Amino acid sequence: MVTKRTDADRRLRQCERLSRLLRVLRLIMGPGRWDAEALSRDLECSRRTVHRILQTLSLAGVPWYYDENTKAYRVRPGFKFPELGAVNESPCAPPAHDRDQLKKIAQRLLSDSERLVESMRTLCSLLEPEVNSSRAKLR
Repeated sequence: MVTKRTDADRRLRQCERLSRLLRVLRLIMGPGRWDAEALSRDLECSRRTVHRILQTLSLAGVPWYYDENTKAYRVRPGFKFPELGAVNESPCAPPAHDRDQLKKIAQRLLSDSERLVESMRTLCSLLEPEVNSSRAKLR
């Protein structure tokens, strides 16, 4: 018999995935030698999962690569996520006074989303002991 996952279980699983993704990004942007084996050990997951995470980072526009010299994954130097404030000049672009309002709204949304991400990180760290104990029970 297959039991259906609860919403809380699904949210927890999504939180774990996001946490792993952000952790891989932080690791390959920082110092150290991080190949698939080292990442899988650090994240306590399979190498295949590491490759899925790297694929997700590619879809998000993160220019990572495998450095043959150091035998490690890296992110291209100088990479930053694009800013949200840029508005293209086009015939469909809003008037200047609307752009200022849109910029304020975008900045507020960005600030709110950053707080959301921090809340999600806190939630993940609080739930991590529960997840580990649940995994131990399954083994």
